[in-house]
Order: sequence, then structure tokens, then C-alpha cells
Amino acid sequence: MQTVIVEDLWKVYGRRKEALRGITFSVNSGEIFSLLGPNGAGKTTTVKILSCTLAPTKGKVNVLGMEAPKDCVRIREEVGIVPQEFQGFSDLTVEENLWYFVKLYGGTKSQVDELLEKIGVTEYRKTKFRNLSGGFKKRVAIACSLAGDPKIVFMDEPTVGLDPRSRRSVWDIIREVRSKGVTIFLTTHYLDEAQRLSDRVAVIYEGKIVRLSTPQDLMSEFKKQSLEEAYLALMEVLGDVS
Repeated sequence: MQTVIVEDLWKVYGRRKEALRGITFSVNSGEIFSLLGPNGAGKTTTVKILSCTLAPTKGKVNVLGMEAPKDCVRIREEVGIVPQEFQGFSDLTVEENLWYFVKLYGGTKSQVDELLEKIGVTEYRKTKFRNLSGGFKKRVAIACSLAGDPKIVFMDEPTVGLDPRSRRSVWDIIREVRSKGVTIFLTTHYLDEAQRLSDRVAVIYEGKIVRLSTPQDLMSEFKKQSLEEAYLALMEVLGDVS
């Protein structure tokens, strides 16, 4: 079953800047799907359109059988979002932050306890958000994205800026979320992250999807031992040697 279907999607800012130029792909239910590409390639724009925070210029976008942007009110009820920079409510505790999002979806206090346990921050429940480390702030961001029991979670650079230990902790949480049948759509600059987590990867370059395959197939195509090496080889083919 496909939970996301994108066909000939375009996003043009103003009169000239084409952020997306006719991209087409689909995401299967329950998989971890990664979107890779250099800065400015269109990753965040894609996530914003799929998660209904940005309208497309043209093209077909279907999320969980609903059409965006027409059905965005319903889509927002079924998806979770982890933005690049989750601000949280700095003067509220971890528990209060989670309770705010749980209430938005009509949930109960027991769900807050479940989320605290799921992301491993129960001992920090009374800590104000502003006093958390970067890694724990990211955990809270993920927990907030799960407040509505979503079928898909969109994660835009979920581990950017974290130290290696914190990154691995977030990876474990992502795997745990996926094990419950939730589809994960993530963007990342970390090629080892994509290799370890992803069922499939799409490489986007200058607003176009230039490869869509499993990490293993992409590595085999370029006869490389890691996804990072294969990705860099692809960038050379595309003329991006920066």
C-alpha cells in the first residue's frame, strides 16, 4: 500500500525560482523513506508540501488517500511533523509541552506518560524545555509529532547538529516508531544515517529526483561500499563537485 503518491510536482517561488521541477515518487506504508540532496535541492520544500504547510504550484499530491492541498485539514489530523528547528515552549516543562500537543488532538493525560516513556525522557518531565540539551529537545520534538497517533511522520533533518551519541539515540527512537507501523519520511544530510535507517532513498538535485532506489542498489550502481561514497559519485556525474 502506498501512503504518499507524488506525480509531476512543481513549486515555483515568484516568477523564476523553481524549487521543485516535476518530481514523481511514492512512499510505501510502514517504510522509512529518505530524501537526500545538497542544500537548496528542494528537500524542505517537498516536506512542507506533503505535510500541508506549503501549497504546490502544480502536480498531484496524495497523502493517505487524500489530496493536498484540497484535503489538508484532514491530512493534518493524520500526520506528524518534526521540523528542522523545533522551538517548543521554552518556559514550559517537557510534560507541559507534550500535554499541549496531546490536547490539540483530544487526547488524555495517560498519553503524555506513554510518550515520555517512549522517548526516554520521563526523568525530565518537570524540566523546562529551554534547559534541555539539543538531543533531548529533539526527542521532545519527536514525541510532540506523535501526539495525534499519526500514520506518517515527516522528519526534516531530525538529527542535524546533534553529537554522535544523541544521533544514535534518535535513530533508535525512529526505528521504534517505525516498528509500530508508522511510515517515516525523512530528509537528511547524513549519508550514514540514510544507509542505516532507510528502506529506500530518493536523491533530489536542483529540484528533480535523479535516483530512487534502495541504499544497497545505489551502492551497487556505483560499485561503492557505502551510501556516502555512492552519493558523492552521483554528484560528480551530475557535475556537482563542491
